[in-house]
Amino acid sequence: MNIIEVVKQILTDCPLVQDLSGSINIDYTEDSPVSFGLYPTGDQLTKENILGNQDRRHNFVLYAVFQSFTDYDRLANSTFLLNLAYYLEKAVTGQEIEVTINNETVSGKLTKLSSANGMLYGYQDNTLSGPVTYQIQIYADYCIESEGL
Repeated sequence: MNIIEVVKQILTDCPLVQDLSGSINIDYTEDSPVSFGLYPTGDQLTKENILGNQDRRHNFVLYAVFQSFTDYDRLANSTFLLNLAYYLEKAVTGQEIEVTINNETVSGKLTKLSSANGMLYGYQDNTLSGPVTYQIQIYADYCIESEGL
């Protein structure tokens, strides 16, 4: 699995997500509650050593569509984002990933998940009485060995 597939699987396995819907879409979020969409937003090299081993970070935005009719709904939605951030910090790391660079496939490992900026992002029908979209940024740090690069 590549880094996108690994992060999607971690989110799908998250009890918070399973309790609400159990499915994560890639680059797509349905307009009705409860829907989750994971959007990869880029990959970057953060460090490379003399042997060519690389530390990399892949960035994501997770959009979640929830109901927000009452203060209770909005508090529950924000609490979901807070609990998801805690879950990601403690998520099991070390999952094997595959990276293909210049037609060469090498293995790597997920080293850390973190998140930031969980917040209300937008209204589906321009009111709080309808579905609303929340977002949280997710960062997946991983390392790859220089073999094959």
